[in-house]
Amino acid sequence: MTAEDPVAFRKGDVLFRQGDASDRVLRIVSGEIEIVRDVGAMPFLLGHAREGEWLGEMGVIENRPRSATARATGDGAVESMTAAQFLDRVSREPALAHELILRLSLRLKRIEDRFAGDLLPFAPTRQAERGDAAAASAPAAAEPLAIAIAGRSAAMRAQIGTTPLDVTQLPYIVGRVTEAREAQPPQHPNLLLQDHKPFRLSRDHFMVARRGSRLVVSDLGSTLGTIVNGQAIGLHFMSDAAPLRAGANHIIAGGHGSPFEFTVIASSS
Repeated sequence: MTAEDPVAFRKGDVLFRQGDASDRVLRIVSGEIEIVRDVGAMPFLLGHAREGEWLGEMGVIENRPRSATARATGDGAVESMTAAQFLDRVSREPALAHELILRLSLRLKRIEDRFAGDLLPFAPTRQAERGDAAAASAPAAAEPLAIAIAGRSAAMRAQIGTTPLDVTQLPYIVGRVTEAREAQPPQHPNLLLQDHKPFRLSRDHFMVARRGSRLVVSDLGSTLGTIVNGQAIGLHFMSDAAPLRAGANHIIAGGHGSPFEFTVIASSS
């Protein structure tokens, strides 16, 4: 079988399980795959991957076990390839190579920042290192925006109130209060929230930042990922960041059904 031969799957099929060896990379040709992570004895639905998206590429590159389980929500097909076949594909597709290099460089930067006690992966001085040509060439003075964050769920409104909170500086980080014996996150979140085990929210979970003239939400390597306007991002998905649109944006931290549900509003100031 070559990397281009599609492999059919049926609803309910498990393509790989959390803890399995990362020995193959999958590209979804058709259908939808749900990503589920077990924390202790509790499974959490993190989001869905769909046609054109990759699964398991970072686990293969980093030679680490599967961090979650991939299960089909309906019939479909995937391309399945070994690490060597995937790297050959990367060498032939510049856009894929760019995305892979960007993600690896960001993860390396986060590791360095955690040792240094500083986490600013989207600071303006890092634009060229991110390889984001559009951001690097964007005008220094972006359009002024008024940004606010509000609780979308009842649980969040109970914690932060019903009035949207103004975001006065970027990056703006959302995370949870640490418990006794836990290390403090490298950079203290601007919005600290209470959570209880099994945690849905990581100590530094996501941030709102600027990439050139664009606003993005970036998952900060959280355990359960972030969903931005229906797009799942983070360690278990093919992107660590998603753009914010003008107006109201729907953010969920910690997978489907998480109480950490927000509306981020971006408007011209």
